[in-house]
Amino acid sequence: MEPAAPENQNADPPRERTVAMAHAAMSSLLRHGIAPSPQHFAIWFDYHGGVNRPLIRLLDGYLHSETPITEALMREVHGRFFDSRRESKSLVETSERLHALTVEFLGLVAEASGQTDSYGRSLGVFGRDLASGEGLVEALQRISAATEEMARRSAIMGERLEVSAQAVADLQQRLEAALLEARTDALTGLPNRRAMEQEAARCAEAADADGSSFALAILDIDRFKALNDAWGHPVGDAVLRRVALTLRECGAEDVRSGRYGGEEFLVLLPRHDLAKAIWVAEQMRDAVAAQTYSVRATGRALGNVTVSAGIAVRQARESWEQALARADAALYRAKQAGRNRVAYDEDGFLGRSAEDA
Repeated sequence: MEPAAPENQNADPPRERTVAMAHAAMSSLLRHGIAPSPQHFAIWFDYHGGVNRPLIRLLDGYLHSETPITEALMREVHGRFFDSRRESKSLVETSERLHALTVEFLGLVAEASGQTDSYGRSLGVFGRDLASGEGLVEALQRISAATEEMARRSAIMGERLEVSAQAVADLQQRLEAALLEARTDALTGLPNRRAMEQEAARCAEAADADGSSFALAILDIDRFKALNDAWGHPVGDAVLRRVALTLRECGAEDVRSGRYGGEEFLVLLPRHDLAKAIWVAEQMRDAVAAQTYSVRATGRALGNVTVSAGIAVRQARESWEQALARADAALYRAKQAGRNRVAYDEDGFLGRSAEDA
């Protein structure tokens, strides 16, 4: 069954379509003899949703090549596309601990406030004793004892507050680290899909606010599945890390690159018109093609590793997801035209394929 065409990527699917997607996902699981676990269901639900283009291309490649759809393969696919969507365990645990410390800290402040109120009442009684002139010796003894007790309690409270404040500060640092982890692709160190989608939304809002241009590019490693099949996943992972590093080094300060899924990378280009976006994508394509790739253990060369790119410039009142869909269509044309080239969402191509060079 072919994945459904996306209707409006900004809105949740209507109930009828959601039910149809769920039925299609279950049918796919049954057809391939895959256990209907939540992870397996999520893969096929997204596939039939028609929005996650990298996932659709990968599964279509497996289906068209008649690759057996096994549970081991599903685990690999889930790890590549869905891990970035899960809340980091460290993030959840740190947030809960920070909340508990905050409650404890507020309790200490309230306790300190209560002690201050009690001392204030003692001072009030002492003031009245002074005004009456009666029992001054006893009054001085009482206020001296109250002052000493307040000083003792204040010292203890100060230590407790200092310890709690330091614990909160430490937890805040851990929380920031956990937030960064939840937004980072573990394999490449680049921002993950979630982080890039959030950043794309911010770029679109900024472009609307000041009327600036905003371009998006999708880069996909050419023939990556064949490379994985021939050399194994550890080599494929090493290639992904190398390409990610190359893209990071090519990007200027205002260019944001991230891993979008599988062997696809999303590049956000705020304040870039089409010409500037093409220039950046060509620089990235050239840099990847210029690298030499070999297996470290044996020294055997992998051959050429190249990327194809599709570019779109977001139009006025267009969602960034719609612009991304046009960039994805341009990427498809780049692949069809020979790979190792840049295409954009107008007629024509730029860049030469490796065979033309």
